[in-house]
Amino acid sequence: MDSKLMQKFIEENNCTFLYLILANEELERISKLPFQIQKNFKKKLTTIALDHVADDEIPDYFVPEEEKTEGKMQDIIDE
Repeated sequence: MDSKLMQKFIEENNCTFLYLILANEELERISKLPFQIQKNFKKKLTTIALDHVADDEIPDYFVPEEEKTEGKMQDIIDE
């Protein structure tokens, strides 16, 4: 995806769309936590996810993949 195109979209529109996408990703991550951890939360999972995105306390969900150079089979196995 072209980052300039994405940046233009975000500048022309408000960031609500991007905020909700990130909140949805964070909600998926939190909902996969074990029940023993989830039961100690004092807020709903959706509220926690929205708070994490607002506070910028989320992992990088969209990280570009690294291109691997072709090499010998042994080099690939050793990685």
